[in-house]
Amino acid sequence: MTIQEKFGFHKVLNTRGPATILGAARVQESIRRDISDILGESAQINELQRRASEAIVRLTGAEAGCAVHCTSAGMAVAAAAALAGSDPARIKALPDITWPKKKIIIQKGQVTGAGDCPVWQVIKMCGAEYVEIGEALDCASFHLKAALDDTVAAAFYVMEDTFAPNLLPLETFVSLCHEKQVPVIVDAAYLTDFRMLARLGVDMAIYSGHKWLGGCTSGIIAGRKDLIHACYMQEMGIGRPMKVGKEGIISVITSIEHWLARDEEAIRRTQTARAEEIRAELEGIAGVTCSIQESLYSPSVRLHVDIDEKQAGIAAWVINEELAHTEPVVMTDDYYVNQGKIIFDMAFLDEGDGTVIGKLVRDYLTGVRTPDPKLTRAVPRPRQDILYDWFDQWLDDAPRG
Repeated sequence: MTIQEKFGFHKVLNTRGPATILGAARVQESIRRDISDILGESAQINELQRRASEAIVRLTGAEAGCAVHCTSAGMAVAAAAALAGSDPARIKALPDITWPKKKIIIQKGQVTGAGDCPVWQVIKMCGAEYVEIGEALDCASFHLKAALDDTVAAAFYVMEDTFAPNLLPLETFVSLCHEKQVPVIVDAAYLTDFRMLARLGVDMAIYSGHKWLGGCTSGIIAGRKDLIHACYMQEMGIGRPMKVGKEGIISVITSIEHWLARDEEAIRRTQTARAEEIRAELEGIAGVTCSIQESLYSPSVRLHVDIDEKQAGIAAWVINEELAHTEPVVMTDDYYVNQGKIIFDMAFLDEGDGTVIGKLVRDYLTGVRTPDPKLTRAVPRPRQDILYDWFDQWLDDAPRG
């Protein structure tokens, strides 16, 4: 009996990547063993955190690091550390800030989701005065310089590949902030170059422990020793409801060891083979173009499938919504699906999964399968509307209907 059969949920072929709504990473057996072992033991959390700091330093090159519950929690904890430092009275006072340094700034064009909640929400929950600078598509040095006054406690920067190209680059952002002694906090949940941010002088960098590192639910804050110390001290205050447990801390340590020892070339060969399984099924279909790509924000092989609706006779977004209701369920990276692109990430597929996915997509493209009339719409829906329905239907008898 599979775990899906035992507990009554659907099998998912995950080509989205380590998304939280899909349970994040598939944790490898060696990492699971260490997590299992610590669950049967008692341990001093501060001692585990010291060992985690040593591992994080090896991974990132930063001065220190600590484990947190997840990257969204890390953003809130880092903001609290910038606002309150290690002062216990201030830690206990948050979110009521009575001292001058209470602003946290961010480029307007980088206002995105911290997972599925808006980034401003995790900043403001600490009591910060949240300030957006620049415009949606542009941010200039003069915008940042004008904002960096004596009331600014920190500046946020988000590492993504989907933002407008005319925002301030990280190097410039860090340099201007440091001229005013303002620490820079970087949300790097999906970044896979773990040493880049320390080299650039980022004061607090936040990484996921359960995405590409492949552990259970956890996050990492790496950076300046005094600020990382302040991050851990937030467990006396606003960080307490989002604390990381012993299993999360051990997961960070052991997944870092696994990451540093991985065979990148062997992984690439295996994942390329999965991508070729999908591409082989779609070869020769009118209006369909496939390309294998890699990115700074994904260590895995990704197959980009571009679908010309006029030639193919069906839109990419229609196929994408249908795949979420097949058996097995197929989940994709859908950020560009309304522009005609379905992205398949190969990180969590087994041998033969690519063929199953390719045949499903081919059947929709060739008319063997037709869209469910109950799901058919005249125009694509925004991604957040689809996501809302997911959350809204979770207690329904048929939550996928």
